[in-house]
Amino acid sequence: MPLGKQPRRSGDTAVVGVILILSIWFALHTLFRETVPVHAFPLDFDRPVLTSVDVPALVLSIAAATAIFRFKLGMLTVLAGSCAAGVALRLAGVI
Repeated sequence: MPLGKQPRRSGDTAVVGVILILSIWFALHTLFRETVPVHAFPLDFDRPVLTSVDVPALVLSIAAATAIFRFKLGMLTVLAGSCAAGVALRLAGVI
């Protein structure tokens, strides 16, 4: 069987699902300062309070996504730039 045609194993799918849920959780709690727990019968999640958006975090996230997807910069380059921008914002008293 060719390498690209092998069937997915359930373990691979579970790992991808866990990574997706963790990335959504971290993004939600990074971009919003407040969340409200929602407990509907089949659902249990945190709903963001839209007025609590963290503007510097949002700007840094958009800049990092633009650097990766538009300008095709590498992950380490974007990580270093994001760290430097975060430190600069902290020293400037913005965050």
